[in-house]
Order: sequence, then structure tokens, then C-alpha cells
Amino acid sequence: MKIIQDNFKTGKTARYCTNSPSNEIKSLWFVIHGYAQLASDFIRSFDFLDNENTLIIAPEGLSRFYSRSLPAASWMTISDRENEIHDYVFYLTGLLKYISGKYDLKNSVKNLLGFSQGVHTAVRFFAHSDADFKRLVLCSSDFPPDADFGKFAENLKSAEMFYLRGRDDSIFTEADFQKSKFLLESNSIKFNEIVFRGSHEINKDSFAEILNYNK
Repeated sequence: MKIIQDNFKTGKTARYCTNSPSNEIKSLWFVIHGYAQLASDFIRSFDFLDNENTLIIAPEGLSRFYSRSLPAASWMTISDRENEIHDYVFYLTGLLKYISGKYDLKNSVKNLLGFSQGVHTAVRFFAHSDADFKRLVLCSSDFPPDADFGKFAENLKSAEMFYLRGRDDSIFTEADFQKSKFLLESNSIKFNEIVFRGSHEINKDSFAEILNYNK
């Protein structure tokens, strides 16, 4: 049988979570979860950022499945990956514009964070975004080797990049980090390395240097 594969665009309802700031938004954190997580669970990892002047946005991956009998989400797989990448960059761009219409963000410092699988998502979104992020925080994953380094470097001119890893992380190891470090240095990408005592996690203590950074 001759199989013909094609693509057809269709609408999809995306889910996201936020905290509930009550005053002028001075800081925006756009946080992207890892593999097999949900936005409603992931956003709780940032309770240390929660205050009346900080808006935290946790978008959820467009692909859902069951992991250990519980609902989970993912950003992409190797199957039809180019379309999945395009779809989630389009989704995140639209979500940020939508949020900008709901909240007054003109005086806010915008931060983008990716955790685990979300690192690849955050890097691609950052490279194609015009959101003027001031901080890019990548935590617990390798850097995507197929990133658009030209666009990435251009947007990084007005931002600071932080690369976090846990000392006891068995998923993203020291060897994995060194490969990504070599890749970044080969493409003249400057970043701040932060190693924290912990494993594959969002580590509150590791954010001290990041939160004190201003540019």
C-alpha cells in the first residue's frame, strides 16, 4: 500500500496557569515546564517568586498523555518535530501577546525560564521572540544543537543568560553540561553558570544571583 503523509492546520485550545498579583506588575516570569509535567504542578515550584508585583505564567505543552496513570504534557517528540516546534513557538508568542493585553507589562522586567525538556522550548522561543526578555534561565538540560544561534545571539545582546544544573543531577550530568558549554562557547554565546546542591529540580537557593542581576 502506498502511504501519503501530509499536514493540515487546525485550532487547539492551550492551557496555562498564573499566580494572582494584586498591584503593578514589576516582574514577569514566563516558566516552561519539563517532560511529563503539568503547568498547575510546575508553577508551584516558584512560590518563592510569588508576590503582589510579580506575574508568573506557566504555559502547558500542547501534547498530553498518561504517565504512571496520571495526565502529563510534553512539548515535542522526534515525530514531525519541525511542525511541533513551529506550533509551540507560535503558541507561546500568541500567549505572551494575550497576557500583555490582560496586564500592564510596559514597566515590568521580563524573564524566561526553561526546565528540563522546557530548555529546548525556551531557547527556540527566545530566539524568535520580540518580547525583550532581560533574563534567560536554562535549568537542567542540554542546549539544543540545532538552535538558530544567529537570532539567539542577537536577542541575547539585551539580556543575560543563566545556565543552572544540580550537582547531583543524574539526568543532566556534568559531562552533558560540558558538551553544551563547548557548543555555546563555539558559537560565542556568553552565559553565567550556576551549580547548586541538588538534583533535577527547580532550586530556590540557586536564584539568589539571578534575582540580584540587573541590566
